[in-house]
Order: sequence, then C-alpha cells, then structure tokens
Amino acid sequence: MNDTQVDQTPEQDDEEIELEYREYKPGQVIFHQGEVGAEAYFVDNGKVEIARGDGNAELVLGVVGKGELLGEMALVDAEERMATARAMGRTTLIVVPKKVFDRVLRKSNPIVVAMMKTLLRRLRAEGGANTKKTLG
Repeated sequence: MNDTQVDQTPEQDDEEIELEYREYKPGQVIFHQGEVGAEAYFVDNGKVEIARGDGNAELVLGVVGKGELLGEMALVDAEERMATARAMGRTTLIVVPKKVFDRVLRKSNPIVVAMMKTLLRRLRAEGGANTKKTLG
C-alpha cells in the first residue's frame, strides 16, 4: 500500500460515520478544475483520470485507482481544485465530506497539520508552475 492508498474500511470515530457511495459513468466529471472542494473521494471500484488544462489544451496528470484518494487537497486548505477528475469506465467512489476530514484534523498533532499545510502550499505552487511550462 502506498501513501495515497487506504484501508477500504475506515475506522469509525466516536460519532457514527455514514459512508456515501457514488457511481459515475465513463467520462463523467467528478469535479472540475477551479471549483472549491467540499469533499474528497476514495476509489472503491474503477479508475479516475486527473487532468489539468488552461482552456486551450489539457494535460493528463495521472490515473487514480482502487483504494486511492483524490480531491483531498481542497479539504486541507480550502483552495480551488488544481485539476479535473473524470471517471474512466464505470467507477464507484466513497465520499469523504469536509466535516469528517475536519474532525480528523482537529484530533491531529498541530505540528503535523502545519507541516501538511506547508507541503501542500509548496506542491500547489510547483504544480501550477510546471503545468504552465508544459501547456504554455
């Protein structure tokens, strides 16, 4: 299991967590680049293409598969989504609402949270610069 994969049965906290599953058809957009995110997703079944564009061209950044997480960056820093996510074939996702994510962050070590936010800020800055070079 790599650092973007998780166990398919997340531990429940002191509050009961009701998991929501969503199904997507081939080519259906899960979220658009530029939107502010309110949820992240675990891939339960299928694959999701992650792509970034500038209005004229689009660059596929990668593919996310079963057991992997996507859309998490917007939950950490409340910034716009850096890319568009699109289902590749029939895909089932488990929704992680922002309120669940925020509850986990509140219980985390503040130093770890600060480090995560710093790394994410640097990743966003580097990702934007690299995409401009590639698409530009």
